[in-house]
Amino acid sequence: MHKLELPGTAIAWSVLPLLALAGATDALMILHSKELLAVYMTGNSTKLGDFLAQGAWFKVGEIASVIGTFVFATTVAAWMGDRIGRVRSGVLLLFVGVLLAIAAPLAAQATEKYSLATVMVIAAAMGTLNQVRADEPGVTFVTGLLVKLGRCLAAGKFGGAADAFSRWLCLLIGALLGTLVDGRLGAATLLLLAALAALGALTAWLVQPNGRPQES
Repeated sequence: MHKLELPGTAIAWSVLPLLALAGATDALMILHSKELLAVYMTGNSTKLGDFLAQGAWFKVGEIASVIGTFVFATTVAAWMGDRIGRVRSGVLLLFVGVLLAIAAPLAAQATEKYSLATVMVIAAAMGTLNQVRADEPGVTFVTGLLVKLGRCLAAGKFGGAADAFSRWLCLLIGALLGTLVDGRLGAATLLLLAALAALGALTAWLVQPNGRPQES
């Protein structure tokens, strides 16, 4: 893992592209699926409670399906990752890419609003993305990043604050770029994100966690 040592912590540089990918994907969800989210399950859980209170059972079923898909995918990814060792990042990133590539033609069928099937496939990709790094509890928890930023600033731990801020900034940049690219490519943006995930998988295979090339 490539890190820049700072007082009190280090910036995990190899995590930042994952955050940018999550941000770009979430931007697409905001644009094309306002009620069903695929990246952040906090919003989905809140909406689930609201729909339950309204007795909107069809919407309850939809959003529960997305949450269930995310949990199932992240569980399977964790199970796989625990068993494949040092190739974990590459294999799981490849799965993320495959799932996003599958979502692209589904999204193209209804560009104004993603279908439930499209959202579920993307949710599976994001659940998998959260398990790419065994040493990270998750890469899509932006609220936790901001809480960490505040705590580190309050404690004078500026290295930790830099790490939290850089993660949040990468997610923001990803969301910005995802929005801009979607305006030009539409559903094909998912194919671009799939290609970036595949590139990340290749990079992970070529470089060991300590940053040295693998021996042949």
